[in-house]
Amino acid sequence: MSTAFDVACFGELLWDFYEAESKADSGGKGSDKEPIARQFRRELGGASANVAATLGRLGVKVAAVGGVGSDKLGAALETALAAAGVETSHLVRLGAPTGITFVGLSATGDASFVPYRGADLRLGEGDVTPAMAKARFALVSSTSMLASTRPATEKFLAAVGKAKGTVVVDLNVRAHLWSDADEMRSAAKALVARAGLVKGSERDLNALAGKRGVSWLEEHAKHATWVLTRGENGAAAVGSHGQANAPTKRVRCVDRSGGGDAFIAGVLAVLVKAGARPDGAEWKDAKLWTRALEVGHVLGAKAVAALGATAGLVALDDVKSRLSASKKA
Repeated sequence: MSTAFDVACFGELLWDFYEAESKADSGGKGSDKEPIARQFRRELGGASANVAATLGRLGVKVAAVGGVGSDKLGAALETALAAAGVETSHLVRLGAPTGITFVGLSATGDASFVPYRGADLRLGEGDVTPAMAKARFALVSSTSMLASTRPATEKFLAAVGKAKGTVVVDLNVRAHLWSDADEMRSAAKALVARAGLVKGSERDLNALAGKRGVSWLEEHAKHATWVLTRGENGAAAVGSHGQANAPTKRVRCVDRSGGGDAFIAGVLAVLVKAGARPDGAEWKDAKLWTRALEVGHVLGAKAVAALGATAGLVALDDVKSRLSASKKA
């Protein structure tokens, strides 16, 4: 298989904006009320961008694939990804504005989202080229199966298959983006049927199948390895290796929004460094999957301990040393 990248991250490329309040100068004497100035902190956002940036910082050869606007936010997004070590030659500049999401946080770090999606959901079938899919692993989320981008996503997935790459589905279900729940479930089924690896949280599976989450995977992703995240109850990898488990790393949570993205980046980094692929012996090594889950938890803990999905993913020498143990002999 001829590949240009270890991982191609397809789809969600945008900015997250976090609101903070500060009191402005009242501007004169005698006023009993001070006006409130709204301030926002801009952070890299979108599952694909977050995973790509994390992998780039770990030294994995990774590309971001998708649409950004021909605007200042698009240029800034490209610059931020490149600074993280991500190949940006497969970003497509589109007429729509670069997508943004306003993020609100609860006292426990749980995030709520107000999206204003743009170019990331406007990628057309004609924008996708075979070169974009020349990667050992191709990461896609269910959001990319929305009607506006489904033709482009399906063309990308077909190209990945032709290049003999492995499709990695991070379900990352965002029900508020779908007008029809049945359409969302149907699209997710079609996506996981192509996957060699599926990552899903309890929340993802509940949105798709209620309490039948595992049965849903057995029915629709029976040929894939599953990575299941269960919050404080740890994570499991289920597949040809059997089942591997790893406990969650405890940390004070500031912002949960990027935890899952950091986690799957860690899993992928271990698989890449080990040279693992679904038809190889490494893929059947339960110890490798345990190590992948552990690295995922380390990165997830770093991510949720800081404001912004990737802001805490710095000073990664400890993670890189773990990855060195996964390298092919």
